[in-house]
Amino acid sequence: METAIRWSPHATAQKPRFVLIDVAVNRIRLCEIQNIHKQTSQVRYRQVAQRDNLPNFTAFDWSKTHENLIALGSLSGEANLLRLDVDATEPEALRSFPIKSQRKCNSIAFSYRNLLATGLERVRSDFCLHIYDLNSEGPAGSQEPIRKLSGSEAITSVKFFAREPDLVAAGVSRSCIRIWDLRESATSATAQYPTRQVHNLAIDPLDDNYFVSAGPPGDPVVCVWDRRFASRAGPSTPSSSEPPGPLLEIRNAIDTSQHRPSIWSLRFCGVRPGCFGILSSAGEIKVIEIARFNAASGGRNSGYGSVEGSVTKPQYHASFTHNVTWPWYDMHRGQPENNHVMAYDFMSVGPTKNQSVIALRSSREVEMIEIPSAQPEVGLSNLDDLLVWKESRTLVPSNPSFGTVAEELLDMQVRKLGSEHTRKSASDQIGGEIAARIDKLHIDSSASTTANDASGSNWDLHEELLHIGFPKTKLDFSDIHTLLSVQRRRCQEGYLFDVKKNKSIVANDRWLVEMWDTVKRFEELAVDRGMIGNNLDLSFVGIAGIWKNSFGSSYVNRVLGSSSSAHDEFIDAVRAIVSAKELPEYEGVETAYPEHRQLCLAVCGWTFASVNRLRQKCLELIENGDHYKAIAMAVFRGRKTLALELLKQCIRQRRVDNIGLVAVIACDTVNEEQRSLCSWMADETSDPYLKALLSYFVIGDWKVVASMNKISLSERIGVAMNYLDDARLGEFISIEEQGVILFGNIEGIIFTGLTDRGVDLFQHYVAKFHDVQTAVLVMAHTIPRYLSDMRFDSWKSTYLNQMQAWQAYVPRTKFNILHTRKSIGPDGKPVMKPPPAPIRVRCTHCHAFLGVDAPTKTKETPTPAPNTRRNPAMNSGIMCQQCGKAMPRCGICMHYLGSPDPSRKGGVEALKGEELMSRQIVFCAKCKHGNHDGHAKLWFAKHQVCPVPDCQCMCGLLH
Repeated sequence: METAIRWSPHATAQKPRFVLIDVAVNRIRLCEIQNIHKQTSQVRYRQVAQRDNLPNFTAFDWSKTHENLIALGSLSGEANLLRLDVDATEPEALRSFPIKSQRKCNSIAFSYRNLLATGLERVRSDFCLHIYDLNSEGPAGSQEPIRKLSGSEAITSVKFFAREPDLVAAGVSRSCIRIWDLRESATSATAQYPTRQVHNLAIDPLDDNYFVSAGPPGDPVVCVWDRRFASRAGPSTPSSSEPPGPLLEIRNAIDTSQHRPSIWSLRFCGVRPGCFGILSSAGEIKVIEIARFNAASGGRNSGYGSVEGSVTKPQYHASFTHNVTWPWYDMHRGQPENNHVMAYDFMSVGPTKNQSVIALRSSREVEMIEIPSAQPEVGLSNLDDLLVWKESRTLVPSNPSFGTVAEELLDMQVRKLGSEHTRKSASDQIGGEIAARIDKLHIDSSASTTANDASGSNWDLHEELLHIGFPKTKLDFSDIHTLLSVQRRRCQEGYLFDVKKNKSIVANDRWLVEMWDTVKRFEELAVDRGMIGNNLDLSFVGIAGIWKNSFGSSYVNRVLGSSSSAHDEFIDAVRAIVSAKELPEYEGVETAYPEHRQLCLAVCGWTFASVNRLRQKCLELIENGDHYKAIAMAVFRGRKTLALELLKQCIRQRRVDNIGLVAVIACDTVNEEQRSLCSWMADETSDPYLKALLSYFVIGDWKVVASMNKISLSERIGVAMNYLDDARLGEFISIEEQGVILFGNIEGIIFTGLTDRGVDLFQHYVAKFHDVQTAVLVMAHTIPRYLSDMRFDSWKSTYLNQMQAWQAYVPRTKFNILHTRKSIGPDGKPVMKPPPAPIRVRCTHCHAFLGVDAPTKTKETPTPAPNTRRNPAMNSGIMCQQCGKAMPRCGICMHYLGSPDPSRKGGVEALKGEELMSRQIVFCAKCKHGNHDGHAKLWFAKHQVCPVPDCQCMCGLLH
């Protein structure tokens, strides 16, 4: 460094002084702050003293005992004492301590006992650490060191300990850090730390057991050390079986993204223990605060903490990191290279209440930079209210912008992703363009049509929707807040087992809507024992299970009576179910299993018994804007006449302009010119259903439609069931089933059903999107009725705890009751145990039950010691037995809820004759304030407003 700035250790509010050191011209100036500009933070100062023409120096330190005495380490190795309070011509202005073998002085340091240490470069047959006693009287220039240490070893840095000024620490170049006790006559070190990080030693003045060091130039590593743990045991260093090493090693302590800068300076702030600053050669100042991890309580303590009596090194972490300035090459926050920070020091006093640093820029401007006392902490409450802690806690309540979460999510999706993710098809936007260019069609050779284009599959679009386009799109805080509260708001809106209501709650996500449609078809097929045949229960079994004649790995309540789950028994069960349901006759490709295809088509929703029902369904799609989907659906089901009717209607209503498609659909066979036309249109369109239809006309194989992964999975399965032979169909089902499970595609429950394979699918879905809520509500239809799985038990427990934290007590109770009803076995009894009493008082702190439980004594139950005293309130319901926190207070009498009525005499004895309900808890469902039941009756007999001051809730009108 060519320049440096040092804050005076003797500075006061009346004398805020510092020195400016200019190594290039051998000048030192003592300055005093006059004022600081409020906006630019530039420091205006006056010069108190100046010393020019000094010997070439390379090291500097300020006396700890004399405010006008500084020490300079010269290029020749001499130690020079400079007085700033006398005239430069006086003899005591400069005092020198010459050495025998001249070499560079790397470091110089004062102690609080007026000792001076110099660290020199290596030279043969001489010591490199000299200790001078400035208290002794002697002629200037003739005083010899009182101690010479570290023979023939270069000293890179040297520092004295504040509380033990006879201890000196020095970094030995590329070797180790050593600590000497100058009170001992031996020249051997008291402690030693093998390391290469021996530069820029700094000792914490608030706790000098700890010090830091940095790596050599180009090695941005900072190590934190404890002098009580070293490789050699001494009086103050407890022995340890662990190898010596730093308490904390911070690699890449400074920014190294574009350059490989060096660490120029390490300084402790002197105000907060464990807080130090780092200066890089690129002008970056970073402040780091170290804290110890308290393993006993699982928490983190600020500051170092005490390790007295410990023989193992505690765990430390960087609890606070703040960039005061950024490297000059930082694109957003960096300063120009000719104005980056060259030097800095912490200010012991300043104009602000927070810690500040004084910095010297390369333009020679002096600036004061304030360091925040602590980074603000941000969190969310269980009700999604934003909590911000800095000086005090700030609560920002959740305030939804829309009535339902589906409306808010739909607005966000349109803003971030565009209208292609809404339910309306985008094909009508390009239909006119295609029709306008048909007349100009001229193709020399037929173009190949692929089943899937580069824009991704139907599931890829769903993933993009769930991720809101991340990382291509950026969300502001309000959008993030909305996403975090989705499951809670869905729960409050009644997201349970009513499929119709669930579809309206998740209306923003058409994939979830289609999933609930599939669940509804499962329920409708299973109603009135509709999926039981030949003593086998096929309820909620997916298409893969039906085609493979398998329930999966679980047979709980699937086999009724004396029947077994053999292959032939399963086939007979499918035939019996199809016959009982009178499903439409199968009219597709020749197959050995027509009943299996009939039942699978019913699961897919292809059970339109008449053309009128199909027409009604297609007209609904047209009204929703899915014109080509309605036309393709009619063609897929073999109803070309209906498809032509719908297409003509759309053309007359100017919904589509694709007139050429009429002729293609009407033909039984497609000639080469029409095939070329269809190939061109398929390449131009982005509508997946139109592309699938045109691709079939080009290739002439329904497998291309079944493989078109941009259309609905149920439609693809229906096409495969209708037109693929048995071998190709089995291969298609096996491949697609594995794919939907691997990717967690919720459309795939039509394959897996709500069986063990369905749990595998939801395992991947939950891992990707953390939607435990949907997984629990869907799989609760069959667990534990037909199978048991530990994964579902974990999801259910998590979801129940979430509802408890959301204070969604009524939805939680409804879920437990309805889930119990869905687990009715063949004998008419629920498979699962009924839930506990829906009303149970819980601790507001740890959510444990406040009721007094009396567990049955077992051999493992320890007998309490006879002298063990227990707080009687722990058994009275006033205090939590788990965490010991007291109950909330009554808003009227201000006594703990559950305690005796203070108006009754006798205290605890009065409880025996008191009405039980009068001291129980009564909470308002809106404002959540509680009262004793008896007090609440008396209060609300005369008032309507809540008794808690400043609460304007009209509790009396809500009962």
